[in-house]
Amino acid sequence: MTTPAARSIACGILFWVLLGSASPVVAADLRIELVEEGWGNATLADVHAVLLSAAEPLWQAAGSPQLPLIRVEPSGGPIVLHRRGPDGAIRVRLAVQGRRWAQMAYQFGHEMGHILCGFDEDPDPHHWLEEAACEAASIFTLRQMAKRWKDHPPYPNWSSYAAHLQQYADDLVEKGTLEKGIHFKKWRLEHQSQLQQNPQDRDLLRVVAVQWLPLLEKYPATWRALRYLNHGVPEPEERLSKTLQRWELNCPEKDRIQVSRVRKLLGVQ
Repeated sequence: MTTPAARSIACGILFWVLLGSASPVVAADLRIELVEEGWGNATLADVHAVLLSAAEPLWQAAGSPQLPLIRVEPSGGPIVLHRRGPDGAIRVRLAVQGRRWAQMAYQFGHEMGHILCGFDEDPDPHHWLEEAACEAASIFTLRQMAKRWKDHPPYPNWSSYAAHLQQYADDLVEKGTLEKGIHFKKWRLEHQSQLQQNPQDRDLLRVVAVQWLPLLEKYPATWRALRYLNHGVPEPEERLSKTLQRWELNCPEKDRIQVSRVRKLLGVQ
């Protein structure tokens, strides 16, 4: 149950205004609602500003699609639930309290990635692709926020936090960077079965995400193509080449080149 105050944060057109400024920094039809309890010493307004700041770069890169209301809870996750709320809202649960803005953005960026990928319950032998994209979404989110908050934070006194967001992202990239001399295509072939058997292995996913990240930043329209990743029904023993082909065929023609770039990155003919 939400209070009128919480519901007011999730109005249809959201305006995020810098303190002391009459001009909105963000005007987006992106609805995020918070449950009222459990955020520790963080206010609902501050949490909402962080979540909106985390979601917007991905949402815009994906073509600003019309999404249902996204209702966010502070605990029980991080996860986006397959079952929606009675009102059709997408339900996201995080695992963070208080003013841990970088951790909050990291978690919400990942779940926002799932939302944009059109997450579903169909068994998929290459579900690791979606998970790697969502891990990349977290880093993409942090880096975009760091750039924006340096000059245009939600509140003027938050600008110094941009460096912390950048450092959080840098640490993740460092953890996922392959040692010098290791070729990613060879690494992917060697770890393919592990990725398929355990698509939640964050260490392995981070390696794929770090390799994917430059492509996603250079060609943001890849996020638009990722909206079609889960279209169609995968076969139980589907090869990776078939998964990529299904994804490509379900994309609008203008976005199929993005899948071709991913195929080249992965070394799949």
